[in-house]
Amino acid sequence: MTMFELEEYLEAHSQIVANFRDKYAAFLNEQNADRPTNKKWSSLRIDNVTDSGVNRFIGNIQAKLSSVMKPRQRKSYDGWVDYMERNETITILEESLMDLDFV
Repeated sequence: MTMFELEEYLEAHSQIVANFRDKYAAFLNEQNADRPTNKKWSSLRIDNVTDSGVNRFIGNIQAKLSSVMKPRQRKSYDGWVDYMERNETITILEESLMDLDFV
């Protein structure tokens, strides 16, 4: 499963990506508010950094799942979906995201 496919799957079956995006953007905006006026980031830069953070987040999920899956499972989209459903991956991610705080 590619990162794009994983993101689409997560977006279709949960609010994980949207919630992470909201939390990370809020964190970046909070940091930005503390910057001196001449060093504040534009909203476009915050959006771009947020997008990069979401990509890293999904990439980390993909890497962790891939590392625990059997090689045969990793070769097909259905193998990924089956693994995530059997191991309640979405539920675990949602619970982890609730506890996530950026520092």
